[in-house]
Parts: sequence; C-alpha cells; structure tokens
Amino acid sequence: MTKDTLEMSLVRARCVPDGRSEIISIRVDRDLIEERLISRTEEVLEPGRSRALHLAADHPLHGPVTYLQHITAGAFFVYVGSPEQLEEHVFGPGDWVAFNDNHGLGHASKVGPDGCTRMFHLLRGQLS
Repeated sequence: MTKDTLEMSLVRARCVPDGRSEIISIRVDRDLIEERLISRTEEVLEPGRSRALHLAADHPLHGPVTYLQHITAGAFFVYVGSPEQLEEHVFGPGDWVAFNDNHGLGHASKVGPDGCTRMFHLLRGQLS
C-alpha cells in the first residue's frame, strides 16, 4: 500500500436472496476520492446514538453514492449480517469505512460511549 492508497472497510449488500450486508476490505486511491467528492463535513456525534437497520440511500441528484467516514476520535460501531444475529465491527481513530449498501436489509450503527468525531465524505457512485 502506498501513501496515495487508503485501506478501508466497505459495507455492501451481499448478492444473496436475503440481501444481508457484509463488510469487506478494499484499497482506494486518494485521487479517486477527490474526483468523486460531492461534499466533506466534520461531524461530532453524541455518545450512544444508534440506528436500527437502515440503508445507504441513493442521493436525489446523483443516484447511487458512497458514504465514506474517516474516524478521527472516539468509536463508531457497525452491525451487519443476519437481523437475528448481527455481527459487530468497531471503528476507531484512523479507520476509514465506506457504505454503499443501498439495497437489501442494510446495516445498523451506534456511536461509542465517548462519542465520535468523523470526517464524512459523500462520493458520486459506489466504491467496489
């Protein structure tokens, strides 16, 4: 991996009949992020905030997009898999996680006990 390449986790919908989301590892060129960038915002999330299963919705103007988070402080939990037995994944400072599960069952999420600060990037198209 070079300094121009980022290793990150990608939450995507599996190509199976029940549409569960899964997390895989990918590498992405930093230039690609800048080329596809729609917006970038720093967000401070309050401790314990959670969301049940939800999708990375399409953008009204740009269609399918990727929601990319760079965690800068605290922790962010993502849950994928079977709704009866979701698998927990923890992301902390320095971690990158992208979401493009715009169909299927989606993923759940929760902010860590100390809150979370992240840079939120909205990208045209979906990373793969």
